[in-house]
This record gives sequence, structure tokens and C-alpha cells, in this order.
Amino acid sequence: MKKNLTRIILTLVFIFLSIYFIYPTYKDYQFNKELSKLTGQDSITFLEQNAAELKELQQDRIKLGLDLKGGMYVVLDVDVVKLLDDLAKNKDQVLTDVLNQLRASTDASDASVIEQLKSMLAARGQTLKSYYGETRDTEADIEAKLEAEINGAIDRAVEVVRNRVDQYGVAEPQIQKVGGNRIIVELPGVSNPEDVRNLLSGTALLEFKLVAEPENAVRVMQLINNILAGTTDTTLTNDSLKTSDSTSVAKDTTKSSDKNLAVKKDTTGKNKKDTIKKTDTNIASNDTSLLTDTGLAGDTTQQLSEEEFKKKNPWFYLVRLNPDGGTADGFVTENDRPAVERILQRPDVLAVLPSDVTFAWSKEAFDAGDGTKFYILYALKGEAELTGKVISNAQSNIDPTSNTPVVNMQMNDEGAADWARITGANVNKRIAIVLDNVVYSAPVVRGKITGGNSQIEGMANVQEAKLLEIVLKAGALPAPLKIIEERSIGPSLGEDSIKAGITSSIAALIIVALFMMVWYRTGGFIADIALVINVLFILGIMASFKATLTLPGIAGLILTLGMAVDTNVLIYERIREELGIGKPLKTAIEIGFKKAFSAILDSHVTSIITGVILYQFGTGPIQGFALTLLFGIVANLFTAIVITHIMIDILVEKGVKVKFG
Repeated sequence: MKKNLTRIILTLVFIFLSIYFIYPTYKDYQFNKELSKLTGQDSITFLEQNAAELKELQQDRIKLGLDLKGGMYVVLDVDVVKLLDDLAKNKDQVLTDVLNQLRASTDASDASVIEQLKSMLAARGQTLKSYYGETRDTEADIEAKLEAEINGAIDRAVEVVRNRVDQYGVAEPQIQKVGGNRIIVELPGVSNPEDVRNLLSGTALLEFKLVAEPENAVRVMQLINNILAGTTDTTLTNDSLKTSDSTSVAKDTTKSSDKNLAVKKDTTGKNKKDTIKKTDTNIASNDTSLLTDTGLAGDTTQQLSEEEFKKKNPWFYLVRLNPDGGTADGFVTENDRPAVERILQRPDVLAVLPSDVTFAWSKEAFDAGDGTKFYILYALKGEAELTGKVISNAQSNIDPTSNTPVVNMQMNDEGAADWARITGANVNKRIAIVLDNVVYSAPVVRGKITGGNSQIEGMANVQEAKLLEIVLKAGALPAPLKIIEERSIGPSLGEDSIKAGITSSIAALIIVALFMMVWYRTGGFIADIALVINVLFILGIMASFKATLTLPGIAGLILTLGMAVDTNVLIYERIREELGIGKPLKTAIEIGFKKAFSAILDSHVTSIITGVILYQFGTGPIQGFALTLLFGIVANLFTAIVITHIMIDILVEKGVKVKFG
């Protein structure tokens, strides 16, 4: 007993630690079980009362992987071809053709992008130096620089994605680079896939663009209308439509309040913070059977039926103008938006649109009051006055004055100077805040803005403000990302997986335990106790390392049960051999453990090597399996060599006749 005292104390300490680390998982399970029985206000009250404890338990419990908890699995492809296009110092049709060919090739090949590019250029009698090099650069230098640029872009993309996901608040995300230019993202528990898609693939290109003068915007819209109506007038002339009430075309009576870009002042009179204020836009919808052709096609007094108006003014039938707003913003119903987008992509429309005008949609659709949702179509100047590169920080918050969500932006010195110049030169004009070609606001500049501190208002909720902050802070991706694979796993499927995993684990444990007791009698019963302790140790180790349990991880757990039994089989067979040649029980036990140790150690070391390789080079599911396997091997070594030996020694010392078959 004395010789085993240290081992007994060590075993009890490990058992206590395992229970200590597993307890938060058990407690969290009990909380969720109790919460599932509550509904309505009771569930809200329960969460409020236990918020702190729940948060702590969720941090300390065993995490569940995507396949058990549900969520999203996304594979992102870093567009290195676009990066190569941006890096080119000289561009011509040959390079364009090569890059198009390279794009198709990279999707089907795992070969180095630069090697493929060199080969394709060589086939056309060109070299890397023709497009990417300086005078003194060698081909090897250029190749090394391009490889470094690509690797750096992918690494930065991984960090940007990680930053965005972390700020979004996803628990236990898995983000890793795979192959040459792909990133795997696993997001357990995500309930809004659309937000995640935008978050992962968005380029975060923030621009400040002037809204086109109403007169010019309406002339462009009239041009589009003429093309759709099949009229011969497809040129913009100075005596085209004027922005008066006669330019308004609407099936609905539309009212819109101005948006303002104001300057908040402190009590000293100095500029404290510039505010980009976005007020609500309201539409009152009135059903009418007749529409007035108000000068867009000739006679201002002619009354047209809806069908006649649609035929004569197909654009303005879809894009309604506000007769009272003094702007050329177009209002498009949610159902009509796809049709307008198709029109704007038509080759004949694109061919005649002026280069200094572009169209962009509002971020959100708003309710007109009768359930109809409208998007605003803005006509903007083609070139951006300023980009988001000058933004040094962004922070979402609640404005204490209006109690509404806002995003505060700070610009660097260069941006602040440009912003002051731009706003000073465009007083009483509108500047659109455009993020990835989506207009978040188009405020009117009421005065020159200095200091570089601005505040975006008008977000629908805190989540929208938070999302804008994340994108602004994360910055532009070094190379565009595109989602090439996406899988969503519902929580119900995860629950089914958990139930199946638990059932299979219990079944495996029972079958193995019965076999050991039948075949090895007392020794088998001792091995079964060690088996239960082994499972306890594995879960305790996982909890202490805050590891994630996945479905393959459960498979690894079941496999370790078999390995644990295999270890006991080796020991017991050695003991039976010694008993067979007449050795006393106590001596046979000591010799059996000693002779079996080398074989046990060899098998476990080789298994550990395999597990490390699987974890190092595998991806999500493989890593989950390898991790559980490694934890199981370590726990199995201790339980088989130490705990089993202790229990057998104690029984022998007490005079119990231990049987091994």
C-alpha cells in the first residue's frame, strides 16, 4: 500500500482536476436544459438573472464544433490574379489575355501561380520583366517579389478575415490557410449567413462621392428611358429636361426629407465633431388608375393609362422620382429592383452612359407605410472625392442625444485636409458615403467640415452600426475574396449528431466492458473501471485546453476506448503466460506489467506520431479526430500502466483472488 501511496494521490488529484474542468460543461448543459423548458418573459428573466454565470460557463466548457453545434463552413478563394493585374506596371491586351487564361487555370491546378504565369507569357514571347520589372531586375528577382506579394496578400487576407470574424462575435471560429490561395472558415452557431457572406467577401471600399446634379441625373435617366422606349433620341443635349416639378414621374406621391451634413459645436464655439446625419425618407403611397405624363414624352397635359405610361416611359415606370424633394433620387420597389439592375447592365445602355455618372443603391429598403418597400437609386459622380484609406479609426456607439446608433469616424491628417477642402467647395451639395458601391447616406453639406472627425447616423439598429464599424476598421482586403464553397448546418442536425455520438460512445463502452468482464473476469472488471476513468481524463484534458469537440472527435474518443482495452489485453495476456508457467500471482502481475510495458510504449509512441501528423497537416474534421486521439493516448498510458496496476495491487494485498481468465 505504501509503495502505491504516491500513485494513489496522483490519481486522485487527476480525477479531481478532471471533474473540476468538466463541471462547467455539465453546469452549462443543465442551464440550457432548464432554459429550454421556459418560454417568453420567463426565459428572458432567467437569462438576465444568470447572465454572468452563463458567460463564464460558456468560456470554460468543452466547445462544440460546427458539425455538432450548427453554423457555417465557408471556403474562400483569394483572387491572386486580380492582385497580379493590380501589380502590373505595364498593361496590354497580351497581359489581359494571359491573366484571363491564368484565372481559369488556377481554378483547376494546384501549381504555383507564378510558374503558370511565366509559362503562359513565354508561350507569347514575353517575360515577367515585360510587365512587372524595373530596368535592373532579373527574372528571378521579379519572381521572388511577386511570390512575396502573393504570400503577403494571402496572409493579410487571413488576418483581415480573422479580425472581422472576431469582432463579429462568433464563438470558437476556425480560420486557416489551405493550399496556395484558399482560406477555410468555420463559424459555429452563426444564425445569419447573409451577414457573414458580406463580412467575409466584402472589399470594404469606402468612397465619398458627390451626388450628380439633379439636372444632369435626370438627363441621363431620360436617355435610358429613350433607349428602352425605342425612340431615336439617345444623345444628351443642354436643352434636355430641367429639374422642375415637370420632371417628376411617380405612380405614388413621394415625400422625402433632406439629409444633412452638419457641424456640432461645443460651448466654446469650436468644431467638436462633424455629423453625417441621415434622416428618414417617407413615401405615402396612393393607388391611382391614371398616371400623368409630365413632360417626359411631350404633352404635359395628356393623361395616360398605366399601360400607356409604361410603354412610353419604361424607365420612369420602374424608377419613380420625387416631385417635392428637389433631387433626382429614384425610388424603386423591392420587386422592381432586379429589373432595374438588368437594365443598367444592358450593353446598349452601358454604351451611351456618360463616364462621369454612375448609379448606386441605398443600403436598405424602407417601408412606404403601406407595406411596400423602396430602395433609393442614386446618380453619383463617377470619380470618388475621397476613399476610406484616410480613415484612421471607427467606433459604433449610441448617441446620448438622440439615443440612436452611430458610427464615429476619425480621419488622418491628409484625409482631414482633403475633407475640409471637399466640403468647403461643395456647400449645399450632397456627398454620398458609399461602401462597396452601396450608399449608406447622401447628406447635404451645410458648411465646411474641419478636424477630420465625423459621425455617421441613420443605422437601423445597433447590429448594422457594428457591422459598419467592423468593415471600416478591418480595412480593404489586399486581394479580393470570393466564396467558392459554403455549407450551412442547422442546429437540429447538430443535436442529432450529438445524440448519435453519445449513443455510439455508450454502446461501445458497454460492449467493450462486457467483453472484458467475460474474458478476463476480475481483471476485466478492473479494466472497465480504468476505462471510465480514461474517458473522464480525456474530457478533462479537452476542457482544460478549451478544445473543440467535433463529430470526428467523438470517433477518436471511441477509438481510444478500443486502444485502452488493447493495452489491458497485452498486460493480462503477459500475466496469464507467467501464471501458466507456475509463477505466484503477485510475481506474475509484476512481471506481466514489466514485460508488456515496452510493447505498450512502442504502440503508443507510433500512435502519437500519427496523431501529430494528422493534426499538423489535416484540416478541421481531421484535426478534431487527431486531437481527441492524442488526448486519449496520453490518458490511456496513465490509466493502463498506473491506475490498473494500483487497483490490482490493492486487491491482491487484501487477499482477493484476482482472476485473469
